[in-house]
Amino acid sequence: MAEKAPFSSSTTTTSLASSTATPSINLIGIFREAIKTPARNGRLMLQTMLLLVSPCTLLVLLHHLFAAPLMEKIEDNYNNSMVHWEDLRALLLMEAPFLLGFSVVSVFGITITIYAAAMSYTRRSVSLKDLLSSIQWKKPIITSLYVSFIPIVYAILVIGLIKSINLITKEDAGEAWRELIAVMAALLYIYLTSVSTLGLVVSVMDDECYGAKALEKAVKLSRGRKIQGFFLMLILELLSIPIYILFYVASSSDDDDGEDEVGAVTVFGFGFIATILFCLVNMFSYVVFSVFYSECKKTSGEGIEMGMGHGYSLAPTKLQEKAEA
Repeated sequence: MAEKAPFSSSTTTTSLASSTATPSINLIGIFREAIKTPARNGRLMLQTMLLLVSPCTLLVLLHHLFAAPLMEKIEDNYNNSMVHWEDLRALLLMEAPFLLGFSVVSVFGITITIYAAAMSYTRRSVSLKDLLSSIQWKKPIITSLYVSFIPIVYAILVIGLIKSINLITKEDAGEAWRELIAVMAALLYIYLTSVSTLGLVVSVMDDECYGAKALEKAVKLSRGRKIQGFFLMLILELLSIPIYILFYVASSSDDDDGEDEVGAVTVFGFGFIATILFCLVNMFSYVVFSVFYSECKKTSGEGIEMGMGHGYSLAPTKLQEKAEA
């Protein structure tokens, strides 16, 4: 007897771009759909949010308890013109597992958010257990490794360009060029971030498409909608600014009130709230780009095949009708 899939193809076959006749939505429409999406499967999205926020806040708490005191000690020693290499080595050894932990939580959160958003957007009733058991983890992990190199390489190129301008221009002219390059670099980085974010969605949603191939497909899909993708990411980055300010206030308060118990509780409270808000904005970003992905697929005339294993194929409506005929 053939193995029974978690969902039969007849009950799971659907399309994020279910109607090719439906006109593509604009920037505001994408945000509107992204806001509506969690309500279409509130239980699944709530469980996804808790799975993302809980480990992230736990890691922040552990980092605050174990790594923060050592960081303060090193900072105090540096201000007093003393550097203890033993403390630096201890900090690096302590930060390594936290970095790994945050990376794992990030990939895990991105993947389940995209899956949950896709199912909610298409109004599919899926349990969290079935969702987790169907995820192909290899694809988003490999794509995340590719994406993580983009800001590193980009920063090296920008710094190298600025250094070169400093060498070949006079001081006054060099300042103007540096400011121009900084603005252009920031704008280009936002565009690259939009492509890499769409690439992560592609790696989750498309079968056998991950790594460099997913990023290439993201560029191809966003052809004709690059400006829309850029402004989506720009708005999402602007939404994150208050959170970064909150993190900065928490770190500043830590410097000023480090010996005060009330101050320490306040600092932790600011950090805790900022962490939750950061997770929620991050989650919303991938919901937005999941909707953007479906719109790009609709524009390109492609159907969507979601890589969730047997029984989870999301095929175009016309292909469904032909298969049933």
